Amino acid sequence: MGSLNLLILACLGYVVVLFGVAFAADRLALRGRGARLLGSPLIYTLSLSIYCTAWTFYGAVGYAARSGLEFITIYLGPTLVMIGWWWGLRKLVRIGRSQRVTSIADLISARYGKSNLLAIGVTVLAVIGVTPYIALQLQSITLSVGAFAEADPSRSYNDTTTVFWVAAGLAVFAILFGTRNLDANERHHGVVTAIALEAVVKLVALLAVGIFVVWGLAGGIDGALMRIDASEIGEWHVDGGRWAAITFLSAAAFVCLPRMFQVMVVENEDERHLRIAAWAFPLYLMLISVFVVPIAAIGLDLMPAGANPDLFVLTVPLSQGQQGLAVLSFLGGFSSATSMVIVAAMALSTMVSNHIVMPAWLRWRGEGATVSGDVRNIVLYARRLSIAAIMALGYFYYALSGGGAALAAIGLVAFAGIAQILPALVGGLYWRGATRP
Repeated sequence: MGSLNLLILACLGYVVVLFGVAFAADRLALRGRGARLLGSPLIYTLSLSIYCTAWTFYGAVGYAARSGLEFITIYLGPTLVMIGWWWGLRKLVRIGRSQRVTSIADLISARYGKSNLLAIGVTVLAVIGVTPYIALQLQSITLSVGAFAEADPSRSYNDTTTVFWVAAGLAVFAILFGTRNLDANERHHGVVTAIALEAVVKLVALLAVGIFVVWGLAGGIDGALMRIDASEIGEWHVDGGRWAAITFLSAAAFVCLPRMFQVMVVENEDERHLRIAAWAFPLYLMLISVFVVPIAAIGLDLMPAGANPDLFVLTVPLSQGQQGLAVLSFLGGFSSATSMVIVAAMALSTMVSNHIVMPAWLRWRGEGATVSGDVRNIVLYARRLSIAAIMALGYFYYALSGGGAALAAIGLVAFAGIAQILPALVGGLYWRGATRP
């Protein structure tokens, strides 16, 4: 069986499993069963892994190949937040629960005089910042499928078609499990459980590739260290100002990204889960980054000049004839991309429908619309259309930008854009007399 055929079968099977897990979790939640598992600190901690997108899964190795140990800053920011500011996150969860907020825009609006104009500003900023990030995830899937297509010349491959169907499939998943009904607490057990499964898949995939590279190609830890020392990555160079800036941006993004707010605050069922996540999530980040440098160093040594280092996690196993490991690596990157896109689309659709679509619809219908029996259905339709529109924006951004290195660099730009929300968020947490200007 060709590489691309094997990949397609594995991908379809994996998607079916995700749908099955999400559907089963939703059914258990509706029946009032499985509360101990669905609302466990393990599921909660694993759901935080949507911070680790395809930019992290693939891009961390590429980052290390280009800039050495600077990639650590992407993990250092959220680690410092979880360990050094978990009590601030607990306050965030408490305020979110007491005021029944459904998004970060909702929280900031509620803390500043219930200003919908402010909520609209946060929503627009979030959509602008996250849309290129969604395109980046679509690009990562396209590049990884393209790597398999190069190894299987018997099959034709069109990257634009691949991106379209991936975007459409993710939109369907987000609509099916993110807008099935209106929960007063806005919790989505099916999606969160599927994300927890994807967290395990991407961790196992990266560890498997790392173990193969270190013990299968380098001959063990000593051999891997020798390869690292012989490469440019082995040079210890720290630009203090740059490291501090990127660490701060990653910390701010960890708190302010709509998808992180969704899983950390909105989906939280017990604030005590943060105590466990405060050490368990940094441990997850450490495990998922432990083999980044060896993969980067050995990839630079083995792969031909000009090879894309962002794909070393995938292309190194392929170059050694390890198709099964390469497919597992692809599923890890696929999990990283899909979990981010699904939750981001859900979170942004809630913000768009609550603060832009519904106020406009209620104003158009007049004063009596607030008690109309069809408002509930209008909200659901607004969210579904918003998800479709957000995915379309990501797809068109990818198509118009043409992908490439310019798109790959958008991660930090998105972080910088979202970080603009941080002062208002922190002010809302600690400034008791907060009012809108």
